[in-house]
Amino acid sequence: MKKKSTSPVVAGLLICAVLIVFGLVMYFTGLYTETWNQYVAMVMLAGGLIWAIVNHGKEKEGNVTFGSLFGFGFKTTAVIICITIVYLLIFGYIFPEAKETIITKAREQALTAPNANESQVEQGMAMFERNYTLFMVIGIIFWYAVIGAVSSLIGAAVTKKDPKPVFDNV
Repeated sequence: MKKKSTSPVVAGLLICAVLIVFGLVMYFTGLYTETWNQYVAMVMLAGGLIWAIVNHGKEKEGNVTFGSLFGFGFKTTAVIICITIVYLLIFGYIFPEAKETIITKAREQALTAPNANESQVEQGMAMFERNYTLFMVIGIIFWYAVIGAVSSLIGAAVTKKDPKPVFDNV
Protein backbone atom coordinates (compact mmCIF):
# COMPACT_ATOMS: atom_id res chain seq x y z
CA MET A 1 0.00 0.00 0.00
CA LYS A 2 1.27 3.41 -0.97
CA LYS A 3 1.91 5.83 1.86
CA LYS A 4 0.04 9.12 1.49
CA SER A 5 2.12 12.28 1.76
CA THR A 6 1.16 15.63 3.21
CA SER A 7 -0.32 18.04 0.67
CA PRO A 8 0.86 21.65 0.27
CA VAL A 9 -2.52 22.79 1.62
CA VAL A 10 -2.10 20.87 4.89
CA ALA A 11 1.51 22.02 5.26
CA GLY A 12 0.45 25.62 4.55
CA LEU A 13 -2.37 25.41 7.08
CA LEU A 14 0.01 24.13 9.78
CA ILE A 15 2.62 26.80 9.15
CA CYS A 16 -0.02 29.53 8.93
CA ALA A 17 -1.62 28.36 12.18
CA VAL A 18 1.73 28.76 13.94
CA LEU A 19 2.23 32.22 12.41
CA ILE A 20 -1.29 33.35 13.35
CA VAL A 21 -0.89 32.16 16.94
CA PHE A 22 2.45 34.00 17.13
CA GLY A 23 0.82 37.15 15.70
CA LEU A 24 -2.05 37.00 18.18
CA VAL A 25 0.35 36.52 21.09
CA MET A 26 2.31 39.56 19.89
CA TYR A 27 -0.90 41.59 19.59
CA PHE A 28 -2.29 40.71 23.00
CA THR A 29 1.05 41.33 24.70
CA GLY A 30 1.34 44.70 22.95
CA LEU A 31 4.53 43.78 21.10
CA TYR A 32 3.07 43.85 17.59
CA THR A 33 4.59 47.23 16.75
CA GLU A 34 8.12 46.09 17.58
CA THR A 35 10.26 45.41 14.51
CA TRP A 36 12.02 42.36 15.96
CA ASN A 37 8.84 40.29 15.95
CA GLN A 38 8.52 40.76 12.18
CA TYR A 39 11.94 39.18 11.77
CA VAL A 40 11.00 36.34 14.10
CA ALA A 41 7.85 35.70 12.04
CA MET A 42 9.87 35.64 8.81
CA VAL A 43 12.36 33.17 10.31
CA MET A 44 9.42 31.04 11.47
CA LEU A 45 7.96 31.15 7.94
CA ALA A 46 11.27 30.15 6.34
CA GLY A 47 11.92 27.43 8.91
CA GLY A 48 8.39 26.07 8.52
CA LEU A 49 8.72 25.91 4.75
CA ILE A 50 12.09 24.19 4.88
CA TRP A 51 10.70 21.71 7.43
CA ALA A 52 7.67 21.02 5.20
CA ILE A 53 9.85 20.39 2.13
CA VAL A 54 12.27 18.10 3.97
CA ASN A 55 9.32 16.25 5.53
CA HIS A 56 7.71 15.86 2.08
CA GLY A 57 10.95 14.37 0.74
CA LYS A 58 11.05 11.89 3.63
CA GLU A 59 7.41 10.93 3.09
CA LYS A 60 8.23 10.21 -0.56
CA GLU A 61 11.25 8.17 0.64
CA GLY A 62 13.62 10.30 -1.41
CA ASN A 63 11.84 9.53 -4.69
CA VAL A 64 11.71 13.23 -5.55
CA THR A 65 13.52 15.73 -7.74
CA PHE A 66 14.74 19.21 -6.97
CA GLY A 67 11.96 20.65 -9.12
CA SER A 68 9.19 18.68 -7.44
CA LEU A 69 10.43 19.74 -4.01
CA PHE A 70 10.68 23.38 -5.08
CA GLY A 71 7.17 23.16 -6.52
CA PHE A 72 5.84 21.70 -3.28
CA GLY A 73 7.46 24.53 -1.33
CA PHE A 74 6.09 27.23 -3.58
CA LYS A 75 2.59 25.73 -3.57
CA THR A 76 2.77 25.73 0.21
CA THR A 77 3.87 29.37 0.08
CA ALA A 78 0.87 30.24 -2.09
CA VAL A 79 -1.47 28.63 0.45
CA ILE A 80 0.20 30.58 3.27
CA ILE A 81 -0.13 33.85 1.35
CA CYS A 82 -3.84 33.29 0.71
CA ILE A 83 -4.61 32.36 4.32
CA THR A 84 -2.54 35.23 5.69
CA ILE A 85 -4.36 37.78 3.52
CA VAL A 86 -7.74 36.48 4.70
CA TYR A 87 -6.46 36.58 8.30
CA LEU A 88 -5.20 40.16 7.81
CA LEU A 89 -8.60 41.31 6.56
CA ILE A 90 -10.46 39.61 9.42
CA PHE A 91 -7.94 40.90 11.98
CA GLY A 92 -8.30 44.47 10.68
CA TYR A 93 -12.06 44.23 10.98
CA ILE A 94 -12.02 42.77 14.52
CA PHE A 95 -9.19 44.97 15.88
CA PRO A 96 -9.34 48.33 14.04
CA GLU A 97 -7.29 50.01 16.79
CA ALA A 98 -4.24 48.02 15.65
CA LYS A 99 -4.20 50.01 12.40
CA GLU A 100 -4.22 53.32 14.30
CA THR A 101 -1.39 52.17 16.55
CA ILE A 102 0.71 51.02 13.60
CA ILE A 103 0.13 54.31 11.75
CA THR A 104 1.05 56.33 14.86
CA LYS A 105 4.25 54.31 15.32
CA ALA A 106 5.14 54.75 11.62
CA ARG A 107 4.54 58.50 11.88
CA GLU A 108 6.84 58.73 14.93
CA GLN A 109 9.57 56.77 13.14
CA ALA A 110 9.25 58.92 10.02
CA LEU A 111 9.58 62.13 12.04
CA THR A 112 12.80 60.91 13.69
CA ALA A 113 14.57 60.74 10.32
CA PRO A 114 17.32 63.40 10.10
CA ASN A 115 15.90 65.10 6.98
CA ALA A 116 12.21 64.65 7.83
CA ASN A 117 9.92 67.42 6.68
CA GLU A 118 6.79 67.43 8.84
CA SER A 119 4.39 68.36 6.02
CA GLN A 120 5.81 65.67 3.73
CA VAL A 121 5.57 63.09 6.51
CA GLU A 122 1.94 64.06 7.13
CA GLN A 123 1.13 63.80 3.40
CA GLY A 124 2.80 60.38 3.21
CA MET A 125 1.05 59.16 6.32
CA ALA A 126 -2.33 60.34 5.01
CA MET A 127 -1.76 58.33 1.84
CA PHE A 128 -0.58 55.33 3.87
CA GLU A 129 -3.67 55.54 6.07
CA ARG A 130 -6.03 55.69 3.07
CA ASN A 131 -4.36 52.68 1.42
CA TYR A 132 -3.34 50.76 4.54
CA THR A 133 -5.00 47.45 3.63
CA LEU A 134 -3.71 47.57 0.06
CA PHE A 135 -0.14 48.22 1.24
CA MET A 136 -0.37 45.40 3.79
CA VAL A 137 -1.67 42.92 1.19
CA ILE A 138 1.02 43.92 -1.34
CA GLY A 139 3.68 43.63 1.37
CA ILE A 140 2.50 40.16 2.36
CA ILE A 141 2.40 38.96 -1.22
CA PHE A 142 5.84 40.34 -2.03
CA TRP A 143 7.75 39.37 1.10
CA TYR A 144 6.13 35.98 1.58
CA ALA A 145 6.77 35.15 -2.09
CA VAL A 146 10.43 36.14 -1.80
CA ILE A 147 10.92 34.25 1.47
CA GLY A 148 8.94 31.31 0.05
CA ALA A 149 11.08 31.14 -3.09
CA VAL A 150 14.35 31.31 -1.15
CA SER A 151 13.13 28.80 1.46
CA SER A 152 11.89 26.47 -1.29
CA LEU A 153 15.30 26.61 -2.95
CA ILE A 154 17.05 25.88 0.34
CA GLY A 155 14.60 23.12 1.29
CA ALA A 156 14.85 21.48 -2.11
CA ALA A 157 18.65 21.68 -1.97
CA VAL A 158 19.05 20.12 1.49
CA THR A 159 16.47 17.35 1.09
CA LYS A 160 17.86 13.91 0.32
CA LYS A 161 16.91 12.93 -3.21
CA ASP A 162 17.03 9.45 -4.76
CA PRO A 163 14.57 9.53 -7.66
CA LYS A 164 13.64 6.17 -9.15
CA PRO A 165 13.34 5.95 -12.94
CA VAL A 166 9.70 6.02 -14.03
CA PHE A 167 10.02 2.97 -16.32
CA ASP A 168 12.19 0.88 -14.01
CA ASN A 169 10.48 -2.54 -14.00
CA VAL A 170 13.23 -4.42 -12.17
